Amino acid sequence: MKLYSKVVLLITLLLGIALSAIVGGFFYTIETKSIVNEFQSDVDTQVAAIEKEITLSFEALYTIKGLFDSSQEVTEDEFKHLAADILVRHPNIQALEWIPRIYNNNRSEYESRYQYRHPEFEIIERGPDGGMIRAKERDEYFPVCFVEPFISNEAAFGFDLASNPKRLEALIESRDTGKLVATASINLVQDISSQKGFLAFLPVYHEFPTTIEKRYSQLFGFALAVFKVEDLINSSLLHTSMQGINLTLVDETSLSHENIYSFNISKSNNEGPAIHYQRELKPVGGRVWSISASPSNSYILDRRTSNPLMVFLLGLVFVSFSVAYIYLLLRRSVSIENAVTERTQELNDTKKELERISLQDGLTGVANRRHFDSYLEQEWARSTRDNQPISLIMIDIDQFKLFNDNYGHLSGDRCLKSVAQILDTTIHRPTDLVARYGGEEFAIILPNTDNVYILAELCRKSVESLLIPHASSNVADHITVSVGFCTLLPEHDTPSDTLIQMADNALYKAKKSGRNTTCTLQTQ
Repeated sequence: MKLYSKVVLLITLLLGIALSAIVGGFFYTIETKSIVNEFQSDVDTQVAAIEKEITLSFEALYTIKGLFDSSQEVTEDEFKHLAADILVRHPNIQALEWIPRIYNNNRSEYESRYQYRHPEFEIIERGPDGGMIRAKERDEYFPVCFVEPFISNEAAFGFDLASNPKRLEALIESRDTGKLVATASINLVQDISSQKGFLAFLPVYHEFPTTIEKRYSQLFGFALAVFKVEDLINSSLLHTSMQGINLTLVDETSLSHENIYSFNISKSNNEGPAIHYQRELKPVGGRVWSISASPSNSYILDRRTSNPLMVFLLGLVFVSFSVAYIYLLLRRSVSIENAVTERTQELNDTKKELERISLQDGLTGVANRRHFDSYLEQEWARSTRDNQPISLIMIDIDQFKLFNDNYGHLSGDRCLKSVAQILDTTIHRPTDLVARYGGEEFAIILPNTDNVYILAELCRKSVESLLIPHASSNVADHITVSVGFCTLLPEHDTPSDTLIQMADNALYKAKKSGRNTTCTLQTQ
């Protein structure tokens, strides 16, 4: 074996191995994209569940507000009865509270009123050492006067929310906007754990104020819901779909973009590039929360398959057999090579001869362009001799390139076959010829015919009746055609190209008229 042949075999082997690796890597990339899409879908589903849970929980505040809107004087028992019923349906709410607005000059009166049932009640605030002390004097207070459940929330009873900057900021925003407002993450007065919480305020007014000034003067108090972030999120976690996914809930509204919740299964994946996905939730009481998620190793590995490796190995096997086969072929004698060359030449000559005599389009089964040209010349000469009219219909599939781009070439081929078949069945006379003129264009030769419009329009409607979907078309949501036709009475000095040119101009006119229409340049 010559050195040249050995070099060719070595290059073929190396290229085959490289191609197998590329194809295997391509399948690996596709699989990775599929895993990422599934991961993002799982996170989106979880975000939707969290948003739903938050929305349902916030509805409880509107129920409390409705109680105070409908009654001039709500008793503690009425509040407790309604709140207890709500908490049964929303166990993720830590507490429901009523926060009245109390002016400093009415402080003693309110404290005396509540001490009737709760002798220890007074308006309090957190002291420098973290303990509770009697609230300092200020123009107005917003203490917790009703709380349900009372047990486990005793520490919040009487606490003045205006004494804390975060709580006061949310109170003022809720008061001035009239909307439900959530605080930034805080340490709850009644919670000794390190779990972060937040409060949601909904203002209650004496009337229906429409301006900031009126809202300030007519403020009655606030319906308040207390949430522990972890309890709220955990109650909405879809643990089946979230296996292997690490979640971090971030408060984007805060300057530091504070992490207020983490759900960590394990370390993030270290297989290839890190995969992260961040998705904002719908506004939570005026705050913007986002979910930052990453899959764990187990999540990735559970969805990995052996397909990329199998593709690579199959490629190596194929390359090995191919190189071995080529090696055997190269060892054949020169006489066999010559025989193959001669046989190949004979096959090529036969193929050319078959192509020469073939008159049928291989894809659609109708006449091909060669047949069209010869038949047009034949019928043009006959019409000239017999002084008879001859007509030509040109048909073009509207925006067929977009169809191919959207549905693929196999669908495009099926479309061409269907159009050709319906056109062929529409023409009934044996002397008429349907041909594929080129690409997505068809032509129909109609000897001894001068009234063509009805037939041309029938062809257009027949194709449209196929209802082949074409979502990319701006003409219709299915396949349509533009039709142009022309009728001539041939003269001895007029070439047949004149008929083609006029029919083509009519087709161009149909396209310019918006497509899916029939136009003519009629000449007798």
